Amino acid sequence: MPDSGQPANASAADAPVVILYGRASFDRQQNVAQIAARLNAAGGRTFIPAYEDLTGPSIPDVLEELLQRGVRQALVIPAAFPADPSLTAWLPGALAAWRLEHANADFDLRICPPVEQFLDVTAAVTAALAAEPERIRPVADVKPSMGKPGWTDVPEHARQAFFCLGARCAHRKALPLYQHMRTIMKSIRSLNSGPQRAMCVRAGCLYPCNQGPLLVVQPDGVWYGNLDEAMIDRIVREHLLEGRPVAEAVIHRQKTQREDLGLIDI
Repeated sequence: MPDSGQPANASAADAPVVILYGRASFDRQQNVAQIAARLNAAGGRTFIPAYEDLTGPSIPDVLEELLQRGVRQALVIPAAFPADPSLTAWLPGALAAWRLEHANADFDLRICPPVEQFLDVTAAVTAALAAEPERIRPVADVKPSMGKPGWTDVPEHARQAFFCLGARCAHRKALPLYQHMRTIMKSIRSLNSGPQRAMCVRAGCLYPCNQGPLLVVQPDGVWYGNLDEAMIDRIVREHLLEGRPVAEAVIHRQKTQREDLGLIDI
């Protein structure tokens, strides 16, 4: 598990642990790991970051670690800015589902209002306008660029795998599964060049959230759900390499022209 920025001596079973839920990709000085480290240095509570982006660990990962340490109470603070508008709708229910799955642990889990409700954005805008002149850059001094030269051509792929990294799938540990799939695919030469070349990309919410983590392989029209590492290994080997969808994980099929042409085993 990545360094959480928490004090080494914070392990008491009754410690008031606070989970900061946000993004690693925020401003370097304001991401949740940096904020947790500064708050921990101030003493008092224990602060641990959890992430809604690719960095990890996810909230379930952090909660599982707290259980193993004997901690039985935690506060979750949504610390991303701007916050996902749907966060207040789905996160409490997702946390309640986790608590129900661990009912025997008698875990006191609570959620606070999002941090952004307490931020003075007007004051921040005023401060930005008053920044030192050297920090306000004229764009005329910046080299024009809309992307790298190689980003003009559409890449040729036999298949594209779209991995859902929407908030609910991320809550179900989709992020490490996506990274696992990418790692495996990079290690297989035939999936990186030639007629079997495949592309694995992250996608936003694909909607059948109750069956996440989700993966869609196109143009085969195959939807996979309830994934784990072992199933990802099979999908890469059997579907992307051999053209045989893994029936045990298929949750939906769309009839495609590839089936009519015999390019994929039904």
